[in-house]
This record gives sequence, C-alpha cells and structure tokens, in this order.
Amino acid sequence: MKKNNKSVEEFKINDKKINIKASVNNKEQVKKRYTNKTISIMNIIFIIIIVIMAIITIDIICVSKYNKGPFFSLPLKKYNDGGTVEYYGIGYKVIKYNQIIGRRGMELGFYNLKYSTDPYNFDDIDLSIDFVNDPNETYKKYYNKFLRIRTKLNSIDTKNNTINVGYKDTGKYNLDIKCIMADKKSNIKDFIIDSDITVIGTLREYHNKDGKSSLVLNNCFAEQ
Repeated sequence: MKKNNKSVEEFKINDKKINIKASVNNKEQVKKRYTNKTISIMNIIFIIIIVIMAIITIDIICVSKYNKGPFFSLPLKKYNDGGTVEYYGIGYKVIKYNQIIGRRGMELGFYNLKYSTDPYNFDDIDLSIDFVNDPNETYKKYYNKFLRIRTKLNSIDTKNNTINVGYKDTGKYNLDIKCIMADKKSNIKDFIIDSDITVIGTLREYHNKDGKSSLVLNNCFAEQ
C-alpha cells in the first residue's frame, strides 16, 4: 500500500514538473511570437517610411531641378487665371503657374507657400550690379522667382524661339540674358534689335565665364 502511495506521489511530482516545463515552454513561445510580431511591424513601418521619403525626394528633385511633375501630390486648388494649380504632398506644396500671359512654371515650398504672380522688377543695370557684387546670394535669392526686366534686345533666334537681352558695359557690369519664350507661336520675329524691351520670366540658370555673367529665363513673355 505504501509502495502504491509512493508511486502516486512520484506521479504527481512528475506531472507537476511536466506542467511547469510546459508552462515555461508556452511562455517562451508566446514571447518568441510577440518578438517576431514586433520585428515584423517594425520592418513594415521602416519600409513605409523609406517609401514615403523616396516619394518626397522624387517629387522635390523633379520639380526643383527639372521643372517636371509633381507626381505624388494632390491637386487641391485651381485658380481662374489660365490654369494655375496648387498641389499638396506629404510636408510640401507645389504651385504650378499657368497664367495666359504672365507667370508660368512651378514653385516648391511648405504648406505656407503663397500664390504670387507679382514679379520682382529690375532695370538690367541694377540686376547686373547685384550679380557682380554678390553672385551666389543674388542667384540664391532669385532662383525660380518671377522677374520683370527692362533691358535692350541684342539678338533673336526664331529657330529655337529665344531672344537674348541684357546690359552691355565697357567695364565689368555685363549681363547676358537668354529668354526662352513660353509661347511657341511668339511674335519675336517682329521685334527690333537694339531697341528697349521688357521681358518677364522665371530665373532658372546662372553662369559666370571669364568674369561675364549670364542668366537663363524660362517661360518668357516680352513686349517692345
């Protein structure tokens, strides 16, 4: 009888050990599943962040450098000025100007970027002085900005639909400005060389070669 009781006790002890071991194994499995689930969630979040960053980077580069797009933002506001549209992306805003006669092209900024079709006004000599005295800061200040420049017409290229204007000086204040016309059917062939002309357009490029400054304006309109 005592032997049977001893066997029962041993069975209970062994059963308890098995239960404890099973409980420990269950906890380890639960912990392992939780860890694996956490890692999976973190990986998904990381991938989402990478995709969002890639989308933002692509749009910013395309708009600011190549004047293309935007591809990953929503057109949420349209102006009755010929077709200007405001696009909103994740943390940024693009205004795609399309006035009938006026501002064309795109401007990139944050959500507080304002719609503005008022140009910066210059006489060619004043703009030339600014670029000679502080070219980097001047270019940084007016890059991709809408400018109106009062100047003289130097040459006409009807084949490429461009005109060259600017300030000619015997000293260092020379400024050559290439204007790429916005309208493919522009009337540049009717312009008179060496006469006064007013151009409007968006500043896209600045070059300095042998001490001579030159600019490129896109989406230009001109009148004499």
